[in-house]
Amino acid sequence: MDTVRKQTDRKKIFRGLLIGLSAFVLALALHWSGAFRALEWKSWDFRLSLWSDPAQADPDIVIFLIDQYSLDFFEKEQGLPWPWPRQLYSAVTDYLKLGGARAVFFDLVFSESSRFGVEDDADFAAAISRSGNVFLPISLSRTRAGYEEPALSELERFALAPASSLFKNSALPVTVSAGLPVPVLLESSRGAGNVLFEPDGDGIFRRLPLAFEYSQLVLPSIPLAMARTITGLEEQPSVPVDRHGRMILRYHGPAGTYKSYSIGAVINSWAQIEEGLEPQIKPAEFAGKTVLVGGSAPGLLDLRPTPLSPVFPGVEIQAAALDNILHGNPFRPAGLPLLAFLVLVFSVLTAVAASLMPHIWQQIACLLAAILLPLAAAWIAFSSGVWLELIVPEFAVLAGFLASSLANYTVEGRQRRFIKGVFSHYLSPEVIERIVEDPSRLRLGGERREVTSFFSDIAGFTSISENLPPEELVNFLNEYLSEMTGIILETGGTLDKYEGDAIIAFWNAPLDQPDHARRACRAALRCQAKLAGLSPRFLALTGKPVAMRIGLNSGPAVVGNMGSSRRFDYTAMGDTINLASRLEGAGKLYKTSILAGEKSYELVKGDILARQVDVIRVVGKAAPVGIFEIVAEKEGAPAELLEKLRLFEQARELYKNRQWLEAARLFEKIASDPLSAILAGRCRELAENPPPADWDGVFTLKQK
Repeated sequence: MDTVRKQTDRKKIFRGLLIGLSAFVLALALHWSGAFRALEWKSWDFRLSLWSDPAQADPDIVIFLIDQYSLDFFEKEQGLPWPWPRQLYSAVTDYLKLGGARAVFFDLVFSESSRFGVEDDADFAAAISRSGNVFLPISLSRTRAGYEEPALSELERFALAPASSLFKNSALPVTVSAGLPVPVLLESSRGAGNVLFEPDGDGIFRRLPLAFEYSQLVLPSIPLAMARTITGLEEQPSVPVDRHGRMILRYHGPAGTYKSYSIGAVINSWAQIEEGLEPQIKPAEFAGKTVLVGGSAPGLLDLRPTPLSPVFPGVEIQAAALDNILHGNPFRPAGLPLLAFLVLVFSVLTAVAASLMPHIWQQIACLLAAILLPLAAAWIAFSSGVWLELIVPEFAVLAGFLASSLANYTVEGRQRRFIKGVFSHYLSPEVIERIVEDPSRLRLGGERREVTSFFSDIAGFTSISENLPPEELVNFLNEYLSEMTGIILETGGTLDKYEGDAIIAFWNAPLDQPDHARRACRAALRCQAKLAGLSPRFLALTGKPVAMRIGLNSGPAVVGNMGSSRRFDYTAMGDTINLASRLEGAGKLYKTSILAGEKSYELVKGDILARQVDVIRVVGKAAPVGIFEIVAEKEGAPAELLEKLRLFEQARELYKNRQWLEAARLFEKIASDPLSAILAGRCRELAENPPPADWDGVFTLKQK
C-alpha cells in the first residue's frame, strides 16, 4: 500500500514540476514583454503608501513654498505680479545666510533677464556670491527644446568625472539641449544641476536619474550636486541606481512630509529685521539646514503626481531625492537573477503542492499560502530597501495553482467520481474520501482493529415475505434498507453487506473513531425510532407489524478487503462480529430490540442508558458474557423510564442473590415490559426447582 502511494505521489510531484516550470517560463515571457508593467507600478505605489514612514524624513531639509497666499499678497499689497523682482530672492538669500543655512536651492527658472532690469539680476547675483551656498537649476532636455545652445565652458565646472564608479554599469539619459540661468547668476552660484526628468509610463514620478550625458559632459541632477557639496566628498555618494542610471525614490510620506514655510512669511521676516523689529520667523531656525525654494501655487505649473500624492510640488520631489542620497536609503532594484529565482521557486512549490492536495480545503489553504509567499518576499525586500517585483511571482503562483488544479480534476477527477459513484450507497462520505485519497485501500488485505459490529434483522420476516407479491416485497425491503442504511452512514458507520433483510455494519474502520461504540448505539436507537415512525405505513403494506432486532458488540476484528482479485468486499471478521450476530438472535428470546455485549456497554455507559439483561453462554463458546439492553440516551431521559430501570436493577440484585420470589414480585411490578415478565417467570421456576449451590447465574443459549 505504501509503495503504491509513493508511486502515485511521485507522479503528482513530476506533474507539478512540469506545470511549475511552464508557469515560470510564461511569467518571465510576459514580464519581458512589459505586460505586467502598469500593474507592478500600482502595486509599488500601494506598498509605499502602506509602509512608508514620514517620521524618517530628514528634519534638516526644509522647503520655502511660493504658495498662492504669497502670490496674492505681493500682488495686492505690493503691486508685484508674478514673476517677482529678483530682489525678493536676494532677501531670502541674505536671510538664510544670516541664519546659517547649510545650502540653498532655488527651483525656479532664471533663464531670462529680470524684467526689472539688469540691476535686479546683479543684486540677486551679489546675494548669491555673499551666501556662497546657493544652487541653481539647469534644464536638460532629450529633445530640441528651443534653448540657445550654451557654451560647454559654462557647464564644465559643474560636470562629474565620466569614469565615476557610480555609472559604470548604467546607460545615462542622453540630452541634446540645455537651458541655463542667466550668466551672472550661474557664475555666482556654488553649484548647479539638472531638474528636468521624465515620469514612468503612467505619468507618476517614481525614479530620478542622478546624472545626464550632455555633449562630452556628465552633468549631475540637482540633488546629487547638492549632496556632493553638503557631504564634502570629491566623488558622489554611493547610491544604487538601475541600468538607466535612475535612483528609485524613497518617498517618506505624502506632500507636506518635509517642514515647509510660506515664502511670503520669510520675506516679511527679513523686512522686519532690516527695520530693527522682531522677525516673524527667526533666521536661526534654519541654522545648519538645507533649504529648497519652489512653487506650490497651481499657476506656477510645478505640481507633479507621485505614488503618495496626486499633487506634489516638484521641489519636494527634489527634497526627497536629496534626503535619499544624503542618507543612502533610496530603493535599489532587485536584479533579474533574484527575481527569476524567486519566480521559479514560488511557481514550482505552488504547482507541486497543489498537485498533492486532494481536499478542497487543502487546496484553498495552498492557494492562500501561494498568494502570501510573494507578498511576504515583497515585504522583506521593502524592509531591506529593495524593489522586488510582486506581480510577476503572483502571476506565476496563480498560473501554477490553476494549472495544477485543472490537471488534478482532469487526471484524477474521473477516478474520484467513479469511486464515489460506486461506493456512495455502501460507505459513509468520510470513508469514500479516505479511499479517494488512497485507492490502494481497495486492494486485498486486512488489518486488526477495535470495532463495534452491528447486526439487525426483521422479526418474522419469513411470514411477511410469504404474504407479499415479489414486487411489493422488493419495494418494502428497498424502503426499509434505505432508511436504516442512511442512519448508519450518517453516524459514520461502514455498511458491510445485506443478507436478505439483515443489515451488517461496523464502526471504527477504515477511519479512526474513538467513540465508535457510542456511534453504533445511537445509530441503533435512531433506527428503532425511525422504524416506529414507519410502522403504520409498513403495517398497511405488509398486513403485519414490522419489528427489528439489533445486536451490537465491541472488540477486535480483522477489517479489510476480503475476496478474490476480481471481486472483493470491505468487511470485518472475527469473534466480535459473530457475537453481535448471536446477540441479535438472542433478542428474540428476551423480547428486546437492541442487545449489546459487555464491552460495548462499558464504552457507552456514561452516555447511554442500558440495563443488564443476563449473563449467557452462546452456542460454540464456553466463556459467559454479560448482555445489556440499550434503552435510550441519558440526556433528556424521562423520569418514568429512570424509575423503571431502578426497579429492574433492584430485581436483578435479588435474582443474583437467589431471592427468587422477591425478585419475581419486583419484576412483575414493572408493567408493560416483556423482558421483566420473562425474568419473573424464570425466578418462579428457580424458586420451585432451586439450582445447585454452585450455580453461577449463567444462562446457556440452546440455539444461535
